[in-house]
Amino acid sequence: MSLQPTVTDISRPHSPAQSWSFRVPSPPRIVVPPPNLSANGLPDLHLVSDGTHSFPSSGFTNTEFLKTVTYDNFVKSNAMLEWKYEERRRAQEVLPFLYLGPSSAARDKEFLIKEGITLVLAVRNTLSAQARLLGSKIAQELGIEVQAIDVQGNQELIAAFPRGIEIINVHLSQIYQEQQAQATQAGLNGGHTQARSGKVLVFCESGNERSASLVVAYIMAMYSRDLINAIQIVQAQRFAVAFDDSLRNLMLTYESILQAKRDVILADSVPDSTNGIVAKGSTRNALALGSKAKRSLHDAYDDNDMDMDDGGGQMDFGRFEKREGMAPFTDR
Repeated sequence: MSLQPTVTDISRPHSPAQSWSFRVPSPPRIVVPPPNLSANGLPDLHLVSDGTHSFPSSGFTNTEFLKTVTYDNFVKSNAMLEWKYEERRRAQEVLPFLYLGPSSAARDKEFLIKEGITLVLAVRNTLSAQARLLGSKIAQELGIEVQAIDVQGNQELIAAFPRGIEIINVHLSQIYQEQQAQATQAGLNGGHTQARSGKVLVFCESGNERSASLVVAYIMAMYSRDLINAIQIVQAQRFAVAFDDSLRNLMLTYESILQAKRDVILADSVPDSTNGIVAKGSTRNALALGSKAKRSLHDAYDDNDMDMDDGGGQMDFGRFEKREGMAPFTDR
């Protein structure tokens, strides 16, 4: 029995210039290395909110919002937990107001009361939603808000991330407003109330995939961390999280979307020459930076300088003049 001849075995006057691959094309793997060590030799997982990255994510200005609704308790110095196998059945605190765990944690009455959870957020498959699975009747009995994000597959997560972030932030804001109203009423009655912020439990079946990816997305969006660092922070608290290559590339795409939004906001914010304050939004700001505003389609057609018959096509030659091509085949 003879083997199938390969491309190089076939007698032809040309041979491939590069090595051939007979697998399905795939993006490069995203490797998450161990976190860097601090000066004390401990993992450097100190999570802070950079004031220079206070961009609106889901309608919120990150630093000011988190500082307000959490009473300035939104920064966490993460130490890697001594992970035990039994921990996978429990939820872990990733941020002072954000927990990650499996569906069993949403049914743990003692845990919900002890940690003061005010919202349980399920990230589930639509089939589970139709079967009314991954809910939390115990949370409802305790008066805890219950929300769910339903997706047919992991590919829909990239559209679900902004919705999940908004659900978390809206809830934190509502709890803060309720606390402020109660404090005002107590003050009128001559008493006082102890301020408390909202606390959110994000969960899925295992607590290791869909829900974990939402927590990673939240850290990227609200704390301006890159994907690798966000995964390290989450994994330091819940070692069982498991992101396959497909999910990692999906989260990397979301990071690119966030960065593009920030770049637009930065480009649209320029110092005002009159009083030095930052002005946002409009084409006039682009002109203030000395850059040309994009022309409309009508302007492009009316521009006599773009007459290709007058040699205007040579204007584009410089882009290709020094570009070196690569032939797919070479002569034998």
